Amino acid sequence: MTKTARRTSRRAVSKGKARPRSLSVGVLLVGGIALLAVVIVLVLVTTNRQPSVEATEYADIPSAWQNRTVLGDPEAPVTVQAWEDFRCPACAAFNQTVKPLLVDNYIASGKVKLEFRHFPLQQHEPGASLAAQASECAADQGAFWIYHDRIFQETSSGQSAFIAERLIDYAVELGLERDSFTQCLTSQEYLSAVQGSVQAAWAAGLNSTPSVLIDGIRTDSPLDYAAVSAAIEARLSADQ
Repeated sequence: MTKTARRTSRRAVSKGKARPRSLSVGVLLVGGIALLAVVIVLVLVTTNRQPSVEATEYADIPSAWQNRTVLGDPEAPVTVQAWEDFRCPACAAFNQTVKPLLVDNYIASGKVKLEFRHFPLQQHEPGASLAAQASECAADQGAFWIYHDRIFQETSSGQSAFIAERLIDYAVELGLERDSFTQCLTSQEYLSAVQGSVQAAWAAGLNSTPSVLIDGIRTDSPLDYAAVSAAIEARLSADQ
């Protein structure tokens, strides 16, 4: 073999060895991009996920004091009724700001029992009534209050958050048994009960939500905790 032929052969071998190296870099680059895409998707899913409801707010409330839609000592000297609509923004505000303080300062100590009453308004239908029925289905599994809190997280999300499929998803998210909950909701087991509650609200002269009554007397400032607390304290003093 001549010198020229040997040089040509070495160049050919050198070029042949370079190809796998280039291919490896390409594979690594494609793999890195795919991994980055997966990470981005996971971040977006985590960021957009609704915060789950934890039962910590009720950890200090005895189970005997959690009787379906009533929260607190059955023998509590003061009764607070909250007539609410799950699609009502003011109701969501009441449950985010006033109710937690009532739980901490009055319900956990046995001074107050809170009664939730259904009052879905016509302008929020059909989601409002369906959510009310769903909450009763949750009550069948001893989970009314955590389900109640979970639904109120969705109030600002609009009607699409209150269709049957989504209401079932919230129940499953909280660990409720899917089949019995679904059967309860789709059969409209509590429709008449919700409608009866609405009729009772109208009969009592209520026309807006939230309507908060303290020992039967309606407060004009349900979103003002100081006003609600003052009314409770007045009733407690009167009972002494």
